[in-house]
Amino acid sequence: MSADPQLIKLARTLRVPVDDLEYLADVPDTELRQFRMQVADMLFDHQAYGLRRMARAAKIIPTPILVKLVDRHHNALLAAKMSAVLDPGHAVEVAKRLPVDFLADIAAQLDARRAATIVAGLPPATVRAVAERLAARGDWITLGDLMSSVSDDAARATVAALDGLALTRTAFLVDEAAQLERFVGLVPESKLADMLSATADHDLWAEFHTTLAALSPDAVRSVHTAAAGLPTVQRDRALAEIDGHRVAE
Repeated sequence: MSADPQLIKLARTLRVPVDDLEYLADVPDTELRQFRMQVADMLFDHQAYGLRRMARAAKIIPTPILVKLVDRHHNALLAAKMSAVLDPGHAVEVAKRLPVDFLADIAAQLDARRAATIVAGLPPATVRAVAERLAARGDWITLGDLMSSVSDDAARATVAALDGLALTRTAFLVDEAAQLERFVGLVPESKLADMLSATADHDLWAEFHTTLAALSPDAVRSVHTAAAGLPTVQRDRALAEIDGHRVAE
């Protein structure tokens, strides 16, 4: 896997293997992200008129019936696109009643920016269940996008449910520095230690440096504190990586 989260996400948006985009590796992340957003907007605008007509029709359908219709057709891509134009409150009520596996399918197709209000309104138990399904599938891109939008309570519930490896891969793919900072701030020290152990066990130091580079000095100090409690070999390696990051800055 590339150690550039923006290339990974651009590949998902374009539906191509990330290796096909390696020629873009030297393009600044800000420009890659802007291009990805432009592509997503173009794809949405192409279908916006039809989606808005469907959304107007959906307003008059009672929620229990709409849930049945959505679940019966089981079209995750269409449901994800509809979420961008539905009333957020209505969409949350529908989402809460859908099967968790189907919600995970829908989450993988969402434009995280357009669905942010809906995701923020989902109950912590729903978010946790969806996160567990996504982790089981290894869908770290979607998990990273979700953690950018969920409530603090939902993020804490997710952190409690996932292991250190899942949290490490998720943090790497949280899109914005402010949201990554918030996410890491909600992770207790014991879980930060689990993330560092997973980083060492799976040789994820390149991803670790990318994540660390987006954090504030206060957040880095929290990671340093968690590293200090690790077994000797892991502790020494983690502290060396953190100190190397500080020197590089």
